[in-house]
Amino acid sequence: MLSRLFRRFATTCPPAGRELGLLREHEDIAKRHARVHAAWAPHLAESRKTILETAGRCPQRRRALVIGAGDCLDVPVAGLAKLFGEIVLADIVTSAEVRRWEKKLRGRVCGVNWDASGALATLAAVRETVTAGEAPEIFARADPGPPPGGEADFIVSANCISQLGLVPGHSLPAQAKDKALPERCAKAAAKRHLDWLKARPGVRLLLADAARFDLSPDGKQLKKETLHERFGLPKPDRTWRWNLAPIPEWSPDFHRVHDVGAWVFQPTAP
Repeated sequence: MLSRLFRRFATTCPPAGRELGLLREHEDIAKRHARVHAAWAPHLAESRKTILETAGRCPQRRRALVIGAGDCLDVPVAGLAKLFGEIVLADIVTSAEVRRWEKKLRGRVCGVNWDASGALATLAAVRETVTAGEAPEIFARADPGPPPGGEADFIVSANCISQLGLVPGHSLPAQAKDKALPERCAKAAAKRHLDWLKARPGVRLLLADAARFDLSPDGKQLKKETLHERFGLPKPDRTWRWNLAPIPEWSPDFHRVHDVGAWVFQPTAP
């Protein structure tokens, strides 16, 4: 009980993030991890390993930026701190875990509430009246601005690109009459995030869902959706399996499983 109260007290989120469901999503992820942490462990370990391996490619190591830091479940903060002078942990929700890292590595780690989509304040201001046609355009035209803390030698977009528009899209009254609205918001926000990421000068690592599967209790594939192609991404540099929602977490009838992809973007030669 006390730990939950501390977690809520130490967690910060701007009003737009709260209104558009992102604080609730953050809390739901933490609760799911508590329930199925053993199923998630291989994916989280692979994410941390991939981040550190890619960080080793950086010719300069002044600042690392992690977008979608969350509770740092998939972020090797201590390992990054051995390589870089400064670590910026950015998310629309800044968690108690990020605050713990700030205290442990004082002056080296900085947690920042930051909207990677650049659209949330605008969308929240018109949430009640925005139409199903207007909402995706808000994401498509949004400008997140410069990276928090300044340009970084290494940027990680950590398993958040598919959620940037999806979660806010589900919070809009307009989606009651247009069930496809959240997916259109997700696609627009993801493409805008990719454009922003590709414009950065350092080494960039994108971790994102490449495919989604529903598997029967005996492991038979019931359904598959390719996810990365809808965002205009090529085949990932590598993939691994994430047992996201084992039975009965999502459904009593099937396991929800993702293939997670890693895409590495090297600096553009001058």
